[in-house]
Amino acid sequence: MKNLILILMLLNYGMILGQQKSMVNDSILEWNSKDGLSWSDYLGTPNEDVFGYAMTSYKIEIIPSDVLVDENDMVIGYENLSVKANFYKYYSWTIDRSNNLLQHEQLHFDIAELFARKMRKEYRKSQANKDASFNTYLELHNFFWKKCRKYQIKYDDETRHGLEEEINEKWIVKVNEELEVLKDFK
Repeated sequence: MKNLILILMLLNYGMILGQQKSMVNDSILEWNSKDGLSWSDYLGTPNEDVFGYAMTSYKIEIIPSDVLVDENDMVIGYENLSVKANFYKYYSWTIDRSNNLLQHEQLHFDIAELFARKMRKEYRKSQANKDASFNTYLELHNFFWKKCRKYQIKYDDETRHGLEEEINEKWIVKVNEELEVLKDFK
């Protein structure tokens, strides 16, 4: 009887862990060219300390996230390193569901993908040169992440956070053209 209870407890624990993993996976969207964001993706609670109508939470992550680095700072399997742009549903929120604002927020995510492609391009160059140094990839990530943040700020400043619709449209064209130039690094 004790064994049956223990087995049921372990099965229940495994189901809970599986649900938690599913919840985590369901809360993150990886950028892709076919599916844009929708307001139903914005599941976070508005932050009263942040002035704005919406907040898009994104990150450019090194993958795989569990890389092995040896004692000489060399990445084991460096050939497989890449990055991806992710959107975080439970950290993204809105208090306005207008189409113009959604276009503005989508472009923030598109800009993250743009800089992920720039990182991928540089990662591939380093991989072609057989550079396995963890520091190389981390420095590239940090360099492009800072450039991405500056670009995002410039975008918000020039469009007044999307309120300048004509300027926002010009940014959409500009970013899409830049994404197209880097299409080989999807």
